[in-house]
Amino acid sequence: QDVGCVQFLNSMGYPYACSMLGVYRDDVHTFVVTSFATEGDLFSWCEVGVAPGLEREALVYPLARQMVEGIQQLHDFSIVHRDLSLENILLSKLEDESLRVRIIDFSMASTSRRFRNCVRGKASYQAPELHTDSEYDAFLTDSFSLGVTLYAVLIKDYPWLSTRPGGCKCFEYVRKHGFRSYLAKRKLRNSQARVADVMSEPLKQLLEGMLALDPADRLTLGEQAWGTSSGRRSVWDEPWMHGGGAGTG
Repeated sequence: QDVGCVQFLNSMGYPYACSMLGVYRDDVHTFVVTSFATEGDLFSWCEVGVAPGLEREALVYPLARQMVEGIQQLHDFSIVHRDLSLENILLSKLEDESLRVRIIDFSMASTSRRFRNCVRGKASYQAPELHTDSEYDAFLTDSFSLGVTLYAVLIKDYPWLSTRPGGCKCFEYVRKHGFRSYLAKRKLRNSQARVADVMSEPLKQLLEGMLALDPADRLTLGEQAWGTSSGRRSVWDEPWMHGGGAGTG
């Protein structure tokens, strides 16, 4: 499935996947060769560079736009990823020294959009509706996972370890008191500074929308399927995505 998905995306000229160079097989294993992502994954990349703050927002901003564009285009191909995470987004340095996002690991991807009683992805990134008996929209669960990914890259830490009911005190605090209150209380890793103090207001607004607990309130990624008459706000309606955060202009 992963190989087939990448081959399809390559055939469509999708810019945010690695190029498939070959598939080889012996009696036991299948080996897939793709283009090399020179800068590694976001998990490694988010540990380096400047501390959380406005300078880091400016550094992450072009990558954030690529990540949103990449998942939006996936959804417009009727593909949901269902396992977005720091480990599944790679970075390649282009000839002009700019960085290009590469989305990988389509083993949990699907061309279905609606699911019930089907939990996928890593615990920190799972939208809360995955842990209910209700049908859910995987476009919106991908949006939530991408929100967690952006938070982690910007703050160099996860917002919570699990969204399963009772699984993490941090997430339960968000349920009870709201995301803004959580940002004001949460400290940076190895610091006494509060997360709210190192985020621009436009960034807080963007993440609050992407990480809305109720999927009905969550920002979409601007997919064509929503149309213009749905009344849904997308990440592209947020000022931060257009350089509206301090330091991102």
